Amino acid sequence: MQSPEDVATAVGRNVRALRQQRRMTIDALAAAAGVSRGTVIQIETARGNPSIATLVSLAAALRVGVASLVGGDAQPRVVVRRGAEAATLWSSTAGSSAVFRIGTDPPDVVELWDWTLQPGDGFDGEAHPMGTQEVLSVLSGRLGLRVGATEQHLDTGDTVLFQAHAPHRYSGIGDGPVRFVMVVLQPGDAGLVPPTSIAEAELPVP
Repeated sequence: MQSPEDVATAVGRNVRALRQQRRMTIDALAAAAGVSRGTVIQIETARGNPSIATLVSLAAALRVGVASLVGGDAQPRVVVRRGAEAATLWSSTAGSSAVFRIGTDPPDVVELWDWTLQPGDGFDGEAHPMGTQEVLSVLSGRLGLRVGATEQHLDTGDTVLFQAHAPHRYSGIGDGPVRFVMVVLQPGDAGLVPPTSIAEAELPVP
């Protein structure tokens, strides 16, 4: 059983971490939860135990359950997705594929993809919200990348980072297949609209 002091410390740490993760100011959180600014400050600095009603209001404003606020476990979260659990969310008749390896939930979305494109095949990606970035690293073969009006040719071992708020295209331009990994970074405030999964927005399941 945690002591009241331990509970206050855990709640303060969790509220502050969740508020910062969601890029909310103290005033914004206070307004969303219907409490005073001083109350949020007292809670984050562990200077008192909030009432149940206050905890419920803060949890709702932060879009989590109360358990996420009172949890005292400070160990880092580790999520393992086995290879057999990865989902192929796009494929072509030429044998190309995009495998979704793992990703995070909103508000800050990070997704890891494993792509294979056959020679001459390609995929057209739609523009993402402003603030979204993609990082690609070529594991084997040659990759053509077009972002807006800019074109790049990438060889094995090459890596690129680009802003993905313009239409973009990946294509296999070598004699054999090209395989590359891609990380999509979409912060919660990208485009100033509620974030959506890029898996849902860009790659409809066949």
